[in-house]
Amino acid sequence: MLTELLSRSSPTEEIDVLPTAGIIGHGYSVPDGVRRNDDPAFASLNQQRNSQGVIEAAVFRGLDRRRVLAKGEPIEEHVVRAANSAMERANLTPGEIDRLYGYVTASQYATPNSLYQVHHLLRLPPEVMVVPINSEYSNFLLGLVHAAEAVAAGAAGNSLVACGANWSGHMNFTKGHSFSIGDAAGAAVVGPSDRFVITDHITCTLSSQYHGLTMTTRTMDLNGLTVMPVDPVTNLPIQTYDMTQTGIEDLAGVVKDSVATIVQSLLERNNVNPSDLTLMTHQGSRLLMDHWQERIRPKAYLDTLAEHGNMTVATYPVNLSYFFEEIDTAYTVIVAVGCGLHVTAVLLRN
Repeated sequence: MLTELLSRSSPTEEIDVLPTAGIIGHGYSVPDGVRRNDDPAFASLNQQRNSQGVIEAAVFRGLDRRRVLAKGEPIEEHVVRAANSAMERANLTPGEIDRLYGYVTASQYATPNSLYQVHHLLRLPPEVMVVPINSEYSNFLLGLVHAAEAVAAGAAGNSLVACGANWSGHMNFTKGHSFSIGDAAGAAVVGPSDRFVITDHITCTLSSQYHGLTMTTRTMDLNGLTVMPVDPVTNLPIQTYDMTQTGIEDLAGVVKDSVATIVQSLLERNNVNPSDLTLMTHQGSRLLMDHWQERIRPKAYLDTLAEHGNMTVATYPVNLSYFFEEIDTAYTVIVAVGCGLHVTAVLLRN
């Protein structure tokens, strides 16, 4: 664990405790556009039962609104707003940032990631290292871990971790999972601190399910026609997200169980009682979230599902910032479900 790392140059010298890294600033930004449950975008949702007798769209319950980008509105602007808010709360200027971790998805280009554009718009110094982390949806959590390790190693002081998601423009709206998607951006500054300390992390990687959750360029079937989704501004083909039948089954099976299992393991090895815990998780369906609450039983379980929907990679920094001042427990655990397939959790000591 980061808080227990010790540095020794020889057995006879004094032991130096390495600095702990915590979240010293936070921010988020969401578009003005609102999509309700009766939005025309959902008119073509597939309402047929799958081989397990389940209507996919019916699984994504507990939603009321999602924030969505307007035509031509770039998600990068929201990432910049979130990052500026985080730096302002940390009382830092762009010149005091050493590294920029995170991800913008779906980026304007396959490469480079738009995180480099965010670097430019924030006017960060040229020597600031940009580290795009392509691990949907755990990008923010992995950014926290890498930033904290850099502090502990003495390699960096203050790091900005920023993520933005514009997935509402990359959905096949005949698919049930599209019902939950919203756009957003969130950010945090990690630096030497004894508050909201990145204390420990754990991951369960189920790489045999690599093909289950993917985003790529593909055709879609709509009203008996095979069409290629295109960008409304450029009129060029765009990538769309999809969940195979196996991916859907994984969410209802191994992911459903893994989230609770790894959180419980993380708490046990750090001697943390759930009664001292604030929990934040992936938010796509109230069904899964109710199950995780029942299994983990935290003191507080915070989400914005009804208000913001599933913000994919931005869910975690947005919700952390949204509730930051309300957290009154000794610990916080944030759990991300991601493509690949994986589940990652990070423990913060508040």
